[in-house]
Amino acid sequence: MAEPLLRVSAVTKHFQGVEALGEVDLDVAEGTVHGVVGPNGAGKTTLLNVVSGYVPPDAGRVELAGRDVTRLTPQRRVPLGIVRTFQNIRLFGGLTVLENVLLGQHGRASTGTRSLWPLRSGADRRLRAEAEQALDVFELAPYRGRRAAELPYGLQKQLEMARALAARPKVLLLDEPAAGMTAEGRRALVPRIRELRDEGLTVVVVEHDMDVISNICDHVTVLNFGRRLTGGPPGPVLASNEVRTAYLGT
Repeated sequence: MAEPLLRVSAVTKHFQGVEALGEVDLDVAEGTVHGVVGPNGAGKTTLLNVVSGYVPPDAGRVELAGRDVTRLTPQRRVPLGIVRTFQNIRLFGGLTVLENVLLGQHGRASTGTRSLWPLRSGADRRLRAEAEQALDVFELAPYRGRRAAELPYGLQKQLEMARALAARPKVLLLDEPAAGMTAEGRRALVPRIRELRDEGLTVVVVEHDMDVISNICDHVTVLNFGRRLTGGPPGPVLASNEVRTAYLGT
């Protein structure tokens, strides 16, 4: 079997003596959507924080395409291809929708953010075209000139995903992308993520909406009390008695 694009090995993290993650393993195959689920406090967001570099593990290892990235900062992981969204939205509210997406490309622009206004080179103008494409993926083109703070919450979540996509990730980490969306927005999210996977993007998604998880994920890992409980295809995993007991309380 091919080596996983993203590998998390025996990652452990404590906060003030409390174990948030205990020897967690996670293998994510390239071109798949991998779900991470579990009850509140199971360690899901902490795991994304470790993978993206915002929280250093106490022990364990994170690898991208066989390269050890465990001690790299988030700023150094993004150019390598690990990009994330956040459970709590982190947009620049005073900037337009398009400007927010352009900022997601600053690491690829010729002189960082200074290249983006105005777009100085042919390469930077191509970045704008890619930004416009990311807006189209998440149906945000009609709002390109609106300030991000003016958008409804669900559209702000989509804008975060569009900005992350514009960074051209190898692995896109989504922290509760459907949270705050309408039922229609959640339904529309499923085919978008599937299309990104079919185009070769690898996605790791933390999500509480089990309908979203079951419809987009190729593989699911279940955490409980900071440890890996089980994993496998979403159907049998989510239907198992141990997951129902841990996650659904039944």
